[in-house]
Amino acid sequence: MVEMISTPPAEEQESLLSTIGRVTSVMSLFTRCDIGPAPDIPPGPALYAANHRSLADLLLAAVTFDSWGRPIRPLVASAYFAKPGLGRLLRRLRCIPVEGAEALDMARAELEAGWSIALMPEGRVMPPEEWRKEGVGRARTGVGRLAAEAGVPVVAVGASGTEDFWPRSSVAPRFRPWRRYPLAIRTEVIGVIDIANPRDATEVVMEVVIRCVKAADAVAAEMRNVG
Repeated sequence: MVEMISTPPAEEQESLLSTIGRVTSVMSLFTRCDIGPAPDIPPGPALYAANHRSLADLLLAAVTFDSWGRPIRPLVASAYFAKPGLGRLLRRLRCIPVEGAEALDMARAELEAGWSIALMPEGRVMPPEEWRKEGVGRARTGVGRLAAEAGVPVVAVGASGTEDFWPRSSVAPRFRPWRRYPLAIRTEVIGVIDIANPRDATEVVMEVVIRCVKAADAVAAEMRNVG
């Protein structure tokens, strides 16, 4: 179980909230976002588990965290930090660079420092053929292991629409001011997971993520129909 040894410095939290606020302002020029209410969880660190269809998930995450007023730090593969432009943005968003087996240790350390973190259990941007049936691709068991060991509330997150705004095959988002892309987020609080087996814990998390994704897909589809 995670023992919170400190709380994040207030100036770091304020800096992160300021950055995600600026991302929200830019995103409003190109997207329409329906975020939904903030999850009702106790104060303190939490673990957010989301599906991963696009690199734009990180941009939508910033809009979401800004809407909730919560400084949450996503885990991102370290290779993305070397990409021009994108790497600088990831650092400004206080994303946590991870690689391989060290990812869980890094995540655990940030939770112990009092930060809430977000991760994508699928571990990579999933091609449509791998998520089209269930809404998500196959998850790795790291999220279950972390959730079982951390003892912090787990929140399932479903994101929809990012796959159109920034397709997996594109090197950049589709910036079309005359067509603001509809993006949607839906969440559900799972709570603290008291399951020792990582695979079983992962199944619990992903079952709820799938439910959230289906809800977000429905919202995004309705937004497209009316917009």
